[in-house]
Amino acid sequence: MNRSGMMIVRAVYGAVLIGVVASLFSLMAVSTSYAQNVQDGRAVLPERRIRAYKYLGADEDIIRQTLTRIVRQEGDAPGGWVYEWSAIGKYYENLGDEIIQRGPRREALDAYMTSSVYYALAWFPNITSDEQDQAYADQLRVYQKGGKLFDVPLEVVNVPFREGNLVSYLHKPVGVAKPPLVIYSGGVDQYKANHYRPIQDYLEKGFAVATFDMPGFGEGRQWPREQSSEPHMALLEYYLKRDDLDTKHISFFGQSYGGGAALRVAMLNDPRITAVVAMCAGIRTGGDNSLLATGKIGKGKTITTPLLVLNGTRDPSNPVADMMLTYESAVEGDLWLLGLGEHCAVEYYPVVMPHVAQWLVEKNAK
Repeated sequence: MNRSGMMIVRAVYGAVLIGVVASLFSLMAVSTSYAQNVQDGRAVLPERRIRAYKYLGADEDIIRQTLTRIVRQEGDAPGGWVYEWSAIGKYYENLGDEIIQRGPRREALDAYMTSSVYYALAWFPNITSDEQDQAYADQLRVYQKGGKLFDVPLEVVNVPFREGNLVSYLHKPVGVAKPPLVIYSGGVDQYKANHYRPIQDYLEKGFAVATFDMPGFGEGRQWPREQSSEPHMALLEYYLKRDDLDTKHISFFGQSYGGGAALRVAMLNDPRITAVVAMCAGIRTGGDNSLLATGKIGKGKTITTPLLVLNGTRDPSNPVADMMLTYESAVEGDLWLLGLGEHCAVEYYPVVMPHVAQWLVEKNAK
Protein backbone atom coordinates (compact mmCIF):
# COMPACT_ATOMS: atom_id res chain seq x y z
CA MET A 1 0.00 0.00 0.00
CA ASN A 2 1.42 3.41 -0.92
CA ARG A 3 1.15 6.85 0.63
CA SER A 4 -2.21 7.45 -1.01
CA GLY A 5 -3.71 4.51 0.87
CA MET A 6 -4.98 3.00 -2.37
CA MET A 7 -4.55 -0.71 -2.92
CA ILE A 8 -5.43 -2.62 -6.06
CA VAL A 9 -6.15 -6.33 -5.96
CA ARG A 10 -6.47 -7.90 -9.41
CA ALA A 11 -7.75 -11.33 -10.31
CA VAL A 12 -7.65 -12.50 -13.92
CA TYR A 13 -8.82 -16.08 -14.30
CA GLY A 14 -7.53 -16.96 -10.84
CA ALA A 15 -4.23 -15.06 -10.90
CA VAL A 16 -3.80 -12.50 -8.14
CA LEU A 17 -1.71 -9.37 -8.25
CA ILE A 18 -1.29 -6.71 -5.62
CA GLY A 19 -0.12 -3.34 -6.78
CA VAL A 20 -0.25 0.33 -6.06
CA VAL A 21 -1.29 3.46 -7.88
CA ALA A 22 0.73 6.61 -7.27
CA SER A 23 -1.28 9.47 -5.82
CA LEU A 24 -0.53 13.03 -4.84
CA PHE A 25 -3.94 13.39 -3.23
CA SER A 26 -3.62 13.32 0.56
CA LEU A 27 -6.17 11.80 2.92
CA MET A 28 -8.50 14.17 4.71
CA ALA A 29 -10.73 13.86 7.75
CA VAL A 30 -14.05 12.27 6.94
CA SER A 31 -17.53 12.52 8.43
CA THR A 32 -19.91 9.70 9.17
CA SER A 33 -22.94 11.76 8.10
CA TYR A 34 -24.35 11.25 4.64
CA ALA A 35 -26.61 14.22 3.90
CA GLN A 36 -27.36 17.80 4.85
CA ASN A 37 -29.75 19.05 7.50
CA VAL A 38 -30.68 22.17 9.43
CA GLN A 39 -30.31 21.89 13.21
CA ASP A 40 -31.44 24.71 15.53
CA GLY A 41 -31.29 27.25 12.73
CA ARG A 42 -27.85 26.16 11.56
CA ALA A 43 -27.17 24.39 8.28
CA VAL A 44 -24.96 21.31 8.45
CA LEU A 45 -23.23 19.83 5.42
CA PRO A 46 -20.80 16.96 6.11
CA GLU A 47 -17.18 17.52 5.14
CA ARG A 48 -17.27 14.66 2.65
CA ARG A 49 -20.12 16.45 0.86
CA ILE A 50 -18.22 19.73 0.81
CA ARG A 51 -15.27 17.93 -0.76
CA ALA A 52 -17.59 16.28 -3.27
CA TYR A 53 -19.12 19.53 -4.48
CA LYS A 54 -15.72 21.21 -4.52
CA TYR A 55 -14.53 18.41 -6.81
CA LEU A 56 -17.59 18.94 -9.02
CA GLY A 57 -16.77 22.63 -9.40
CA ALA A 58 -18.12 24.63 -6.46
CA ASP A 59 -15.92 27.00 -4.45
CA GLU A 60 -15.27 25.79 -0.90
CA ASP A 61 -15.32 29.31 0.57
CA ILE A 62 -18.65 30.06 -1.10
CA ILE A 63 -20.07 26.80 0.23
CA ARG A 64 -19.01 27.56 3.79
CA GLN A 65 -20.19 31.18 3.64
CA THR A 66 -23.55 30.15 2.22
CA LEU A 67 -24.09 27.61 4.98
CA THR A 68 -23.91 30.43 7.54
CA ARG A 69 -26.88 32.15 5.85
CA ILE A 70 -29.15 29.10 5.83
CA VAL A 71 -31.50 28.88 8.81
CA ARG A 72 -34.29 26.67 7.52
CA GLN A 73 -34.82 23.72 5.20
CA GLU A 74 -38.08 24.75 3.57
CA GLY A 75 -39.37 27.91 1.96
CA ASP A 76 -38.52 29.97 -1.10
CA ALA A 77 -37.14 32.98 0.77
CA PRO A 78 -33.78 34.26 2.04
CA GLY A 79 -32.36 31.90 4.65
CA GLY A 80 -33.91 28.84 3.02
CA TRP A 81 -31.72 26.00 1.76
CA VAL A 82 -33.09 25.97 -1.78
CA TYR A 83 -33.26 29.76 -2.04
CA GLU A 84 -29.65 30.42 -1.04
CA TRP A 85 -28.06 27.84 -3.34
CA SER A 86 -30.38 28.71 -6.22
CA ALA A 87 -29.42 32.38 -5.91
CA ILE A 88 -25.77 31.44 -6.49
CA GLY A 89 -26.77 29.16 -9.35
CA LYS A 90 -28.71 32.01 -10.94
CA TYR A 91 -25.76 34.38 -10.54
CA TYR A 92 -23.45 32.07 -12.47
CA GLU A 93 -26.14 31.32 -15.06
CA ASN A 94 -26.61 35.06 -15.67
CA LEU A 95 -22.84 35.44 -15.86
CA GLY A 96 -22.73 32.74 -18.53
CA ASP A 97 -25.49 34.51 -20.45
CA GLU A 98 -23.52 37.77 -20.36
CA ILE A 99 -20.22 36.17 -21.38
CA ILE A 100 -21.68 34.28 -24.32
CA GLN A 101 -22.94 37.57 -25.76
CA ARG A 102 -19.31 38.71 -25.93
CA GLY A 103 -18.14 35.45 -27.48
CA PRO A 104 -15.73 33.60 -25.11
CA ARG A 105 -17.25 30.13 -25.37
CA ARG A 106 -15.01 28.42 -22.80
CA GLU A 107 -15.61 31.08 -20.14
CA ALA A 108 -19.36 30.88 -20.68
CA LEU A 109 -19.25 27.10 -20.44
CA ASP A 110 -17.35 27.30 -17.15
CA ALA A 111 -19.96 29.69 -15.76
CA TYR A 112 -22.84 27.43 -16.82
CA MET A 113 -21.22 24.32 -15.36
CA THR A 114 -20.52 26.15 -12.09
CA SER A 115 -24.15 27.26 -12.03
CA SER A 116 -25.22 23.64 -12.50
CA VAL A 117 -23.30 22.56 -9.39
CA TYR A 118 -25.01 25.16 -7.17
CA TYR A 119 -28.46 24.32 -8.53
CA ALA A 120 -27.62 20.70 -7.68
CA LEU A 121 -26.85 21.75 -4.12
CA ALA A 122 -30.23 23.49 -4.02
CA TRP A 123 -32.20 20.26 -4.55
CA PHE A 124 -29.74 18.02 -2.67
CA PRO A 125 -30.20 15.43 -1.21
CA ASN A 126 -33.49 14.68 -3.00
CA ILE A 127 -36.54 16.28 -4.56
CA THR A 128 -39.45 16.40 -2.11
CA SER A 129 -40.86 19.93 -2.58
CA ASP A 130 -41.90 22.30 -5.34
CA GLU A 131 -38.83 24.45 -4.61
CA GLN A 132 -36.47 21.49 -5.02
CA ASP A 133 -38.28 20.43 -8.18
CA GLN A 134 -37.74 23.92 -9.60
CA ALA A 135 -34.06 23.81 -8.63
CA TYR A 136 -33.65 20.56 -10.53
CA ALA A 137 -35.40 22.03 -13.57
CA ASP A 138 -33.02 24.99 -13.30
CA GLN A 139 -30.03 22.65 -13.20
CA LEU A 140 -31.17 20.78 -16.30
CA ARG A 141 -31.82 24.05 -18.13
CA VAL A 142 -28.37 25.47 -17.41
CA TYR A 143 -26.66 22.13 -18.12
CA GLN A 144 -28.27 22.06 -21.53
CA LYS A 145 -27.20 25.66 -22.10
CA GLY A 146 -23.66 24.62 -21.34
CA GLY A 147 -24.11 21.47 -23.39
CA LYS A 148 -24.51 23.54 -26.52
CA LEU A 149 -20.97 24.81 -25.90
CA PHE A 150 -19.33 21.41 -25.40
CA ASP A 151 -16.60 20.55 -27.91
CA VAL A 152 -19.16 18.08 -29.25
CA PRO A 153 -22.59 19.48 -28.32
CA LEU A 154 -24.63 17.56 -25.76
CA GLU A 155 -27.37 15.35 -27.16
CA VAL A 156 -30.57 14.80 -25.17
CA VAL A 157 -31.68 11.25 -25.97
CA ASN A 158 -35.11 9.93 -25.01
CA VAL A 159 -34.99 6.18 -24.43
CA PRO A 160 -38.34 4.34 -24.45
CA PHE A 161 -39.01 2.74 -21.07
CA ARG A 162 -42.30 1.22 -19.95
CA GLU A 163 -45.00 3.84 -20.60
CA GLY A 164 -42.60 6.76 -21.01
CA ASN A 165 -38.99 7.72 -21.71
CA LEU A 166 -35.76 7.67 -19.77
CA VAL A 167 -34.05 10.96 -20.58
CA SER A 168 -30.33 10.44 -21.12
CA TYR A 169 -27.56 12.94 -21.79
CA LEU A 170 -25.08 11.76 -24.42
CA HIS A 171 -21.60 13.27 -24.23
CA LYS A 172 -19.21 12.52 -27.10
CA PRO A 173 -15.45 12.95 -27.45
CA VAL A 174 -13.75 15.12 -30.05
CA GLY A 175 -12.32 13.47 -33.15
CA VAL A 176 -13.64 9.94 -32.60
CA ALA A 177 -15.95 8.84 -35.40
CA LYS A 178 -17.51 5.87 -33.54
CA PRO A 179 -16.54 5.98 -29.87
CA PRO A 180 -17.19 3.15 -27.42
CA LEU A 181 -19.95 4.00 -24.94
CA VAL A 182 -20.10 4.11 -21.15
CA ILE A 183 -23.61 4.14 -19.66
CA TYR A 184 -23.25 6.02 -16.37
CA SER A 185 -25.60 6.03 -13.35
CA GLY A 186 -25.24 7.85 -10.03
CA GLY A 187 -26.71 7.43 -6.58
CA VAL A 188 -29.88 8.54 -4.83
CA ASP A 189 -28.59 12.14 -4.61
CA GLN A 190 -26.42 12.39 -7.74
CA TYR A 191 -28.46 12.70 -10.93
CA LYS A 192 -27.56 12.87 -14.60
CA ALA A 193 -26.37 16.50 -14.67
CA ASN A 194 -24.03 15.99 -11.68
CA HIS A 195 -21.32 14.06 -13.50
CA TYR A 196 -19.77 16.66 -15.82
CA ARG A 197 -16.42 16.66 -13.98
CA PRO A 198 -15.72 12.88 -13.99
CA ILE A 199 -17.11 12.56 -17.52
CA GLN A 200 -14.17 14.65 -18.77
CA ASP A 201 -11.78 11.84 -17.79
CA TYR A 202 -13.73 9.41 -19.96
CA LEU A 203 -14.01 11.79 -22.91
CA GLU A 204 -10.23 12.28 -22.82
CA LYS A 205 -9.84 8.51 -23.28
CA GLY A 206 -12.14 8.55 -26.32
CA PHE A 207 -15.35 7.28 -24.71
CA ALA A 208 -18.85 8.59 -25.21
CA VAL A 209 -20.81 8.77 -21.95
CA ALA A 210 -24.57 8.55 -21.50
CA THR A 211 -25.93 9.64 -18.11
CA PHE A 212 -29.49 9.16 -16.92
CA ASP A 213 -31.77 9.27 -13.88
CA MET A 214 -32.78 5.91 -12.48
CA PRO A 215 -36.47 5.19 -11.79
CA GLY A 216 -37.62 7.06 -8.70
CA PHE A 217 -35.13 9.92 -9.04
CA GLY A 218 -34.74 13.16 -11.00
CA GLU A 219 -36.72 12.98 -14.24
CA GLY A 220 -37.44 9.31 -13.51
CA ARG A 221 -39.84 10.07 -10.65
CA GLN A 222 -42.84 8.94 -12.68
CA TRP A 223 -41.77 5.39 -11.77
CA PRO A 224 -41.33 3.90 -8.31
CA ARG A 225 -37.84 3.66 -6.88
CA GLU A 226 -36.29 0.30 -7.67
CA GLN A 227 -32.80 -1.04 -8.11
CA SER A 228 -32.78 -3.34 -11.10
CA SER A 229 -30.98 -3.86 -14.36
CA GLU A 230 -34.12 -3.11 -16.41
CA PRO A 231 -33.50 0.63 -17.08
CA HIS A 232 -29.84 -0.01 -17.87
CA MET A 233 -30.78 -2.71 -20.34
CA ALA A 234 -33.34 -0.39 -21.93
CA LEU A 235 -30.52 2.07 -22.60
CA LEU A 236 -28.31 -0.73 -23.90
CA GLU A 237 -30.95 -1.91 -26.36
CA TYR A 238 -31.59 1.63 -27.58
CA TYR A 239 -27.96 2.67 -28.00
CA LEU A 240 -27.14 -0.60 -29.76
CA LYS A 241 -29.21 0.74 -32.66
CA ARG A 242 -27.02 3.82 -33.13
CA ASP A 243 -24.63 3.89 -36.08
CA ASP A 244 -22.45 6.68 -34.62
CA LEU A 245 -21.18 4.57 -31.70
CA ASP A 246 -18.95 1.52 -31.42
CA THR A 247 -21.77 -0.78 -30.36
CA LYS A 248 -19.40 -3.73 -29.97
CA HIS A 249 -17.93 -1.95 -26.95
CA ILE A 250 -20.53 -0.76 -24.44
CA SER A 251 -19.67 -0.65 -20.75
CA PHE A 252 -21.45 0.45 -17.57
CA PHE A 253 -20.37 2.61 -14.65
CA GLY A 254 -22.45 2.98 -11.49
CA GLN A 255 -21.81 4.54 -8.13
CA SER A 256 -23.65 3.95 -4.84
CA TYR A 257 -27.28 3.09 -5.67
CA GLY A 258 -26.34 3.17 -9.34
CA GLY A 259 -23.38 0.92 -8.52
CA GLY A 260 -25.74 -1.71 -7.20
CA ALA A 261 -27.76 -1.51 -10.39
CA ALA A 262 -24.58 -1.75 -12.49
CA LEU A 263 -23.59 -4.85 -10.53
CA ARG A 264 -26.96 -6.38 -11.40
CA VAL A 265 -26.11 -5.69 -15.04
CA ALA A 266 -22.79 -7.53 -14.64
CA MET A 267 -24.61 -10.50 -13.13
CA LEU A 268 -26.59 -10.94 -16.37
CA ASN A 269 -23.40 -12.12 -18.11
CA ASP A 270 -24.63 -10.51 -21.32
CA PRO A 271 -21.93 -10.95 -23.99
CA ARG A 272 -22.88 -7.61 -25.54
CA ILE A 273 -21.53 -5.82 -22.44
CA THR A 274 -17.79 -5.15 -22.47
CA ALA A 275 -17.19 -4.36 -18.80
CA VAL A 276 -18.87 -3.05 -15.64
CA VAL A 277 -17.60 -0.70 -12.93
CA ALA A 278 -19.45 -1.05 -9.61
CA MET A 279 -18.39 1.70 -7.22
CA CYS A 280 -19.53 1.69 -3.56
CA ALA A 281 -22.22 -0.87 -4.43
CA GLY A 282 -23.79 -2.30 -1.27
CA ILE A 283 -24.92 -5.92 -1.59
CA ARG A 284 -27.06 -6.41 1.54
CA THR A 285 -29.78 -3.78 1.27
CA GLY A 286 -33.17 -4.76 -0.09
CA GLY A 287 -33.93 -7.90 1.88
CA ASP A 288 -35.07 -10.69 -0.42
CA ASN A 289 -34.19 -8.47 -3.40
CA SER A 290 -30.67 -7.69 -2.19
CA LEU A 291 -27.70 -8.43 -4.38
CA LEU A 292 -26.52 -11.00 -1.86
CA ALA A 293 -29.87 -12.79 -2.04
CA THR A 294 -29.60 -13.23 -5.81
CA GLY A 295 -27.22 -16.16 -5.37
CA LYS A 296 -24.69 -14.63 -7.77
CA ILE A 297 -22.47 -13.16 -5.04
CA GLY A 298 -20.23 -15.34 -2.91
CA LYS A 299 -21.16 -18.54 -4.76
CA GLY A 300 -18.05 -19.05 -6.84
CA LYS A 301 -17.08 -17.49 -10.16
CA THR A 302 -20.61 -16.61 -11.27
CA ILE A 303 -19.94 -13.31 -13.09
CA THR A 304 -18.26 -13.58 -16.48
CA THR A 305 -18.48 -9.89 -17.44
CA PRO A 306 -15.19 -8.11 -16.60
CA LEU A 307 -15.85 -6.31 -13.32
CA LEU A 308 -14.16 -3.53 -11.36
CA VAL A 309 -15.18 -3.20 -7.70
CA LEU A 310 -13.98 -0.14 -5.79
CA ASN A 311 -14.75 1.88 -2.68
CA GLY A 312 -13.24 3.32 0.46
CA THR A 313 -12.46 0.89 3.26
CA ARG A 314 -14.60 2.67 5.87
CA ASP A 315 -18.03 2.44 4.29
CA PRO A 316 -20.37 0.61 6.70
CA SER A 317 -22.87 -0.03 3.91
CA ASN A 318 -20.22 -1.67 1.69
CA PRO A 319 -17.41 -2.98 3.91
CA VAL A 320 -14.25 -4.58 2.61
CA ALA A 321 -15.57 -8.07 3.35
CA ASP A 322 -18.54 -7.47 1.04
CA MET A 323 -16.31 -5.99 -1.65
CA MET A 324 -14.17 -9.11 -1.44
CA LEU A 325 -17.25 -11.33 -1.87
CA THR A 326 -18.22 -9.36 -4.97
CA TYR A 327 -14.70 -9.34 -6.41
CA GLU A 328 -14.26 -13.09 -5.81
CA SER A 329 -17.49 -13.73 -7.74
CA ALA A 330 -15.96 -12.41 -10.97
CA VAL A 331 -14.04 -14.60 -13.39
CA GLU A 332 -12.15 -11.49 -14.49
CA GLY A 333 -12.16 -8.91 -11.74
CA ASP A 334 -10.32 -6.07 -10.05
CA LEU A 335 -10.74 -4.76 -6.51
CA TRP A 336 -9.52 -1.27 -5.66
CA LEU A 337 -9.44 -0.40 -1.94
CA LEU A 338 -9.37 3.36 -1.46
CA GLY A 339 -7.55 3.86 1.83
CA LEU A 340 -9.55 5.43 4.67
CA GLY A 341 -12.28 6.70 2.35
CA GLU A 342 -15.91 6.34 3.37
CA HIS A 343 -18.88 5.80 1.05
CA CYS A 344 -17.65 6.30 -2.54
CA ALA A 345 -14.39 7.86 -1.22
CA VAL A 346 -14.81 11.17 -3.04
CA GLU A 347 -11.39 12.40 -1.87
CA TYR A 348 -9.87 9.92 -4.33
CA TYR A 349 -11.92 10.95 -7.39
CA PRO A 350 -9.26 13.21 -8.96
CA VAL A 351 -6.88 10.24 -8.97
CA VAL A 352 -9.27 7.33 -9.36
CA MET A 353 -11.53 8.47 -12.20
CA PRO A 354 -8.69 8.70 -14.78
CA HIS A 355 -7.59 5.23 -13.69
CA VAL A 356 -11.13 3.87 -14.05
CA ALA A 357 -11.24 5.33 -17.57
CA GLN A 358 -7.91 3.66 -18.35
CA TRP A 359 -9.19 0.36 -16.95
CA LEU A 360 -12.08 0.60 -19.39
CA VAL A 361 -9.67 1.38 -22.23
CA GLU A 362 -7.85 -1.87 -21.50
CA LYS A 363 -11.08 -3.89 -21.37
CA ASN A 364 -12.33 -2.33 -24.61
CA ALA A 365 -9.05 -3.19 -26.35
CA LYS A 366 -9.92 -6.87 -26.22
